[in-house]
Amino acid sequence: MLTLRLAFRFILNTRKGSFSSYASMLTIAGLSIGVTALMLTSSIIDGFQEVISDKLSSIEGEGRVKHILGKPIDLDNSILEIIDKDSICQINPFIKNVCMIRKGKNIEGAILEGVEEYPSAISDYYSSEVSSGEIILGHILAKNLDVKIGDKVFLQNFSQGMKNYLGPQINSFEVKFIFKSGLQEYDNSMAYISFIEAQRIFGYAKNMASGLIINHSNNINFDYPFYFETWEERHNLLFDWITIQRWPAYIMFGLITLVGLVNLFATIAMIIIEKHGQIAILISGGLQKNKVRNIFMLQGGVIALVGSLIGGLMSFFLIQIQIRYSLLKIPVEIYFMDTIPFSFHLKNFVIIVLSVLVCSIIASWWSSKSLKRFSLSEILRYE
Repeated sequence: MLTLRLAFRFILNTRKGSFSSYASMLTIAGLSIGVTALMLTSSIIDGFQEVISDKLSSIEGEGRVKHILGKPIDLDNSILEIIDKDSICQINPFIKNVCMIRKGKNIEGAILEGVEEYPSAISDYYSSEVSSGEIILGHILAKNLDVKIGDKVFLQNFSQGMKNYLGPQINSFEVKFIFKSGLQEYDNSMAYISFIEAQRIFGYAKNMASGLIINHSNNINFDYPFYFETWEERHNLLFDWITIQRWPAYIMFGLITLVGLVNLFATIAMIIIEKHGQIAILISGGLQKNKVRNIFMLQGGVIALVGSLIGGLMSFFLIQIQIRYSLLKIPVEIYFMDTIPFSFHLKNFVIIVLSVLVCSIIASWWSSKSLKRFSLSEILRYE
C-alpha cells in the first residue's frame, strides 16, 4: 500500500516546478499517441480484410465445386450425391462463360454467369429470384455501355456461333438492375442472367452446368475429377498481400510507441535523480532498496496503463466517427472501397495494452537499477 501511494505521489506531484509530474504527464501523452497509432493501424488492416472478405463471399458464395479440367459437370453425377446428404448446404448451379454485350455502337466483353438465385451482393438490394429475359450488369460495365435500368442490350456468344455459318446468335435482354460491389474485377465485367437461358446460349445440356455454388457447407470433400474451391483460396494472393503488409505496418507505427517507452525510461531515471534525497531518507529509515525499486516499477506500470487506456479511448472515438460519418475517402478503383474501413477488436486492444505494460515495467526496472549504486552517506551529507 505504501509503495502504491509513493508511486502515485511521484506521478501526481502538485508542487510547482516539479519535474516528475511534468515528465510523467508527457510520457503518458507519448504512450497514448503510440497506442492510438497502433490501434488505428490494426483496425484499418482488419477492417480492410473484413470488407474484402464480405464483398468476395457475397459474390462468389462460400465456395464452388468445379471440374478439375474446367469441363462442364453433370448434375446427376453420383459423386455429387454427397452434397445432398448435407441438409444444411445451399446449392446453386451456375454456368459461366465469356460473351459480348452490345448497346447501339457500344460493345464490351463480359463474363456472363447464369444462376438460379442471385448472389447476396445483388439480392440484398434487388431480389434473389431470377426471371427470364432480364440481365443484371456491374456498374462500370453498364457505364461503359451507356446503359440504364430498363434499356435493352444484345448478347452474342461467339464461341458457339462460330460453328454456325449464319453468324453468332444474338439474344436480347432487358437491364433490370445495376449492382456495385466495390470490386473492380466484378463491376467491370460481370453480368447475370437466368440459368436456363445461359444453358441455351452456351449450348449446355439440360443437366449440365459449369459448377455448383455451395453455401453453409460442412467441410465437404470431393473425389476426382471434382474439387471444392473457397473464395479465400481463389483470391489467396490478395490475402497473402494483406498478411505481408500487416507486420511492416505494425513495426513502423510501433516505433511511435517505442519512443514513448524510451521517454518512460528517461523519465524514471530523471525522477530518481531529482528525488535522490527523499529516496535516501526512505532507505535510511529502513525501507529496502528492492521495495524502492518496486515503487518506480509500479510508477512505470501506472503510466503505461493510463497512457494505453487514453490511447484506446482515443482510437475507439476516432474509429466510431469514421464508421458513422465516413470522413476519410479513398479511390475505389485502387482499394476496392470508397472509404477507409475500421474494425475495432477488443482482443487487439488487450494485446497492445499488455505488451506496452510489460515493456514499460521492464523499462522502469532497467532504469531503476541505478539505485544499487546509491551512496547514502554522500547523498545525506548535502540534504
